[in-house]
Amino acid sequence: MFGGVRRVLAIGAGVALMLAVATGVAQAQTATPTATPTPVPTVAPCPTATVVVTAPTSAAPTTVSVAITPTLNVKAATDGDPTSFHVHYFVDTPATAAGAVVPSGDPKIIHAAALTQNLGALAAGSHTVEVVLGQFNHTACAARGSVTFTVAAQQAATPAATAAAPSAPATGSAGLAGTSAAAATVLALFALATVLVGGSRLATDRRAR
Repeated sequence: MFGGVRRVLAIGAGVALMLAVATGVAQAQTATPTATPTPVPTVAPCPTATVVVTAPTSAAPTTVSVAITPTLNVKAATDGDPTSFHVHYFVDTPATAAGAVVPSGDPKIIHAAALTQNLGALAAGSHTVEVVLGQFNHTACAARGSVTFTVAAQQAATPAATAAAPSAPATGSAGLAGTSAAAATVLALFALATVLVGGSRLATDRRAR
C-alpha cells in the first residue's frame, strides 16, 4: 500500500516539475514589447532669402516693416510648426551670428512672427534695427537686413506724467476732510473765546501789578 502511495507522489512531483519547466521556457520565449520612440521633428533648414527692412514713417515713428523674398512659412515659434520661421528684431544691439541660438529675455531683442513691428519707446536720436530670420528652434539664419533711422524729439517717448501736487487744505477746516460749516463756526467761536479769556487775564494781571 505504501509503495503505491509513493509511486503516485513521485509521478505527481514529476508532472509538477515538467509543468514548471514548460512554463519557464514559454515565459523566456515571450518577446518583451519595446516602446516606440517618439520621432524628433525635423527643423526646416535656413533658406536662401533676402530680408529688406523699411524705416518708420512720421505717422508711426517707432514701427518698422519687413519684406522677405521668397515668401516663407513665417509663424510664431509657439505655434509648434518645425517647418516654420520667425523674425528677430535687434534694436540698437549686435545681432546673433548665423548658426547660434538667439537669446530670449533681452528687451532689445524682439521675437515675432509679425513683419510689421512697433519697437516700443525710443529716445530721440539715431537708432539701428537689424532683422534676422530664425528657425523654429530660434537658431539665427544668415538671411538678415537692417535699417538706421532718426527719431525726432517731438516723436520720442515722453516720460510718464508726474503725480499731481497735493491740494491745499480746505478753507476753514484746517485741512480736515468732511468738516461741516457748523463745525467750522464752533471752531471759530472757540478760538474767539480763547482770545477773550486770554485778554481778560492779561488785563487782570496788569491791574494786580
